[in-house]
Amino acid sequence: MSHAEDWIRERIASRRWLAWVAQSDGEVCGHVFLHLVERMPEPYEDNTPIGYVTNFYVVPEHRNRGFGAALLDALRRHAQGSGVDVLIVWPSERSVPLYRRSGFESPTELLEAR
Repeated sequence: MSHAEDWIRERIASRRWLAWVAQSDGEVCGHVFLHLVERMPEPYEDNTPIGYVTNFYVVPEHRNRGFGAALLDALRRHAQGSGVDVLIVWPSERSVPLYRRSGFESPTELLEAR
């Protein structure tokens, strides 16, 4: 098994990482991962985790056929049902329209340092 496979198996087993896959004719043609990031407990605030969406990919010959939208829809439904009220993603330029169609918006309260 490769290092990446080991890493993914360990994270999925921890239940802090979740994954969805899309299949076509029994073959995996896409996937997306969700990492549940804990927030520091606060006595008067909602302490549900933040969802970090990552490693979203659809095989090129299966793009523009609804697989990506279905993956994001399944992830969002799970997040909403689990009380995760914030999802974040660092999209590629090409994926921005898909994320926007799926309900993602530019944040107004986010700062970033590099």
